[in-house]
Amino acid sequence: MKDKELAKEIEEILEDNRQMPERVNARLNLQLVDCSREEGFTEFAFDVEEWCLNPYNGVHGGIICTLFDTGLGIGAVAITQKMVSTTDIAVSYLRPMNGSRYIIRAEYTQVGRRMVRSTGKAIDAETGVVCATSMASFVLTESRKKGLQV
Repeated sequence: MKDKELAKEIEEILEDNRQMPERVNARLNLQLVDCSREEGFTEFAFDVEEWCLNPYNGVHGGIICTLFDTGLGIGAVAITQKMVSTTDIAVSYLRPMNGSRYIIRAEYTQVGRRMVRSTGKAIDAETGVVCATSMASFVLTESRKKGLQV
């Protein structure tokens, strides 16, 4: 793990997600692989489950978009210590995602006072093939600590 401090922040967010097991962020069951605030990236592993499949036994396109939205968003929250809302997201589906495990890699191309911009790749963990890419922007809202109060 390149950045232990950022990893701790991300693990806290993932644990917060696990406290709501019926919600999509928890059901995705993302696992942190690596991250670096200095290099501006996060990587999550995603293990494909039956509920994620389309009729052709590949990962459903909506789930792929959700993986990017969630993975890139978690990193944005951890890096900025602000809650975020997605302002736009675009996904390019390059190849069917018929494997069993994927790495969702996010790169944060711009981290500002109001917005975070990022790109993402869904990489087949077995073959290293990029199956989908994404671009997403997030607007920063209240502080993370305040935003997590219920």
